[in-house]
Amino acid sequence: MRWWFTTLALLLPMILTGCASGQEDAVRDRVASFHDAIKGQDWAGACALLAPETRTELEAAAKKPCSEALPEEQLPEPGALDRVDVFGTMAEVRFQGETLFLTRFADDWLLHAAGCTPQPPKPYDCALHGG
Repeated sequence: MRWWFTTLALLLPMILTGCASGQEDAVRDRVASFHDAIKGQDWAGACALLAPETRTELEAAAKKPCSEALPEEQLPEPGALDRVDVFGTMAEVRFQGETLFLTRFADDWLLHAAGCTPQPPKPYDCALHGG
């Protein structure tokens, strides 16, 4: 029985790291899709990648559909990727000059905030964010 606990103790970090790595890849892919949609001016495609509350807040503030409001946000071009951190159902992706936040809905990662820059003493000021 003791060997089972020892084996579990040795394997658990590898299993959890593998899961986090898979989630980091999914987050990285989702952010790349969002940036590609913005760069290609595929506003409907970019809007489809936003979390529901982010899309709702954008449309309410602009008083127009997401695909018409999103181009007005003037999101920054991402710099080099610094890091991807996944914390359960939340993720943070840091680029040079911009940070994005994502939330996992079922098996899908959606953008909760984009165009975020640190604003001490507050954590971040985001060009696009949900409630």
